[in-house]
Amino acid sequence: MPLSPSIKTGFAALRVNPLRTTLSALGVIIGVGAMVSVLSLSDGVETAVRDQLSKDGRLQSLGLSAVDEDIIDGQRIERTNVISFTVADARSLAAAIGADGAVLMQSPGTSIVSDSAQRSTPHTRAAAVVGTLPDGFTREAAKLDAGRMFTDAEVGSAARVAVISRQLADTLLGKQISSQSLIGRSLRLQDSLFKIIGVWTADASNNPARITRSKVYVPITSVAAATGGRQASSTRRLTVTASTIESLPAVQKRTESWLASRYGDWKKEVAISSYAQESEKVRDNMVIFKILMAAITGVSLVVGGVGIMNVLLASVTERTREIGVRKATGARNKDLLAQFLAESVAIAGMGSVLGTLLGIAVASLVASIMRAKTMAQVHAGFSLSTLVVAISAPVIVGIAFGIYPALRAARLSPIEAIRHE
Repeated sequence: MPLSPSIKTGFAALRVNPLRTTLSALGVIIGVGAMVSVLSLSDGVETAVRDQLSKDGRLQSLGLSAVDEDIIDGQRIERTNVISFTVADARSLAAAIGADGAVLMQSPGTSIVSDSAQRSTPHTRAAAVVGTLPDGFTREAAKLDAGRMFTDAEVGSAARVAVISRQLADTLLGKQISSQSLIGRSLRLQDSLFKIIGVWTADASNNPARITRSKVYVPITSVAAATGGRQASSTRRLTVTASTIESLPAVQKRTESWLASRYGDWKKEVAISSYAQESEKVRDNMVIFKILMAAITGVSLVVGGVGIMNVLLASVTERTREIGVRKATGARNKDLLAQFLAESVAIAGMGSVLGTLLGIAVASLVASIMRAKTMAQVHAGFSLSTLVVAISAPVIVGIAFGIYPALRAARLSPIEAIRHE
């Protein structure tokens, strides 16, 4: 007898007694639903935490700063020859790190800002000025209202262009001026005229501690002109940010390799600061939390598997005579094994589908309650790992708890089985 008719026989047996099949699947439905809902919420919480860490940036960042002093006989002696990082250095390091991270180069300062070509007007304000590369703006919790960020070409030519905050425009020119109308207008920073090419608005709800009310972004090669200092195109600090917490160790290794190729014994010239230990703890806690939740909810899935075994053992007892007739007419042990395993996996599979739908619904409901009751922006997630668990776990349970009833049916003696009343 081929295996496929045996499997069909197993499914037919389930249809004969739908109530028993449904009740035996109920335990799996509850188990899978609990597991999927918890894992889905875990995915949502993890996404929210990662988003917050990415906005904060500290746990995913490395600070590279030039060593500017030596300790001799317990005394700090300032160095006369301190290295500086150039724009070319930042680009070279970014290429070495690749897609796993980004390099931030900024030179902060302050400046007196006026809204016209006149050096002294009633509309004069003080503002923070940040010289940066084009991608430096992405680190701020902000969005462009109008215009654009400056380009690599403008950085290379030390162009006098500026991207100003909407807050600065309001205090300097008034709220009646639209962001779009500011594009192309001249702005005086210290003694230099800059052309406004972009206007941005800070999102204080994301990270209010990092928001400066009046801020201007200029190319890092133009920051000296914007702050009244001498023209410079170098800085003594770089910030390397990994794309994820998990990629931070690899990013740090590549950064150290780049420093070694550039400076040899780089530890004498450059100091690296990071939150590596805190970052590692966060990574470990995420994994531990997910495993713990899966283990707790997995208990209910095991209970569902016990229910399947119980039902199949009762089915073997009730259908002993049928098993004997099948074996007498040519059914092999593996045919009966396939029949009862098919029944077990079918019950578990049905429980998996219904349980997954139930779990997603419960997770979405709980996430909405969490958002309504707290400030946490948690949404139900459904990662690939959760999908794999939702599919594989019930199948494994179905096979594990169906194997004993199937073996018991396959090992029955046909003569004794036929004589069974």
